[in-house]
Amino acid sequence: MKRASVTCLAVAVTLGITACSDDAVEPAVATTLLSIIPSGGATQVNRATQVLIEFSHQMHMDVFVALHKADMFGLFGPIVDGDWRWSQDRRQLTFTPAASLDSRNEYTVHVGGGMRDADGNLVDLEQHGHDMGGQWIMQNMMQGCMMSICGTMMGPGWQHSNGSFGMSFTFTTE
Repeated sequence: MKRASVTCLAVAVTLGITACSDDAVEPAVATTLLSIIPSGGATQVNRATQVLIEFSHQMHMDVFVALHKADMFGLFGPIVDGDWRWSQDRRQLTFTPAASLDSRNEYTVHVGGGMRDADGNLVDLEQHGHDMGGQWIMQNMMQGCMMSICGTMMGPGWQHSNGSFGMSFTFTTE
């Protein structure tokens, strides 16, 4: 019996089997925000544009994203009416405004920091977000909001583990 155990151990070592190993399992690749169109800082954006947001993995069905028209409240003016829809594979989120956007106006896409993928993991906004013109939304930026607008954007789906309330991507129409 003892000899069989030693032989099995020798075979396992020879074959590289590590069933009882203490080695850490390689972590799953984090879901990232891959692209946002229009990107932050874009100018001369067509007034009939849609907002397209792409993620690296399938997302949870919840939508913690809003498009705001800038006004005297800054980044968080009124929410633009329209429809957010997931692609069939839930990797792309598209916003179609109910009407054309106003000309020569700033708009801000607010991507909530608490967005989660289909497995329940937080989305990594920082890996590509800044490259696409994104800016972290900190609580002091939320203070100037009317509570009816920002009050609903401060819950768990909006707050990131770094204390922010996600990222903003501001663009200007033609």
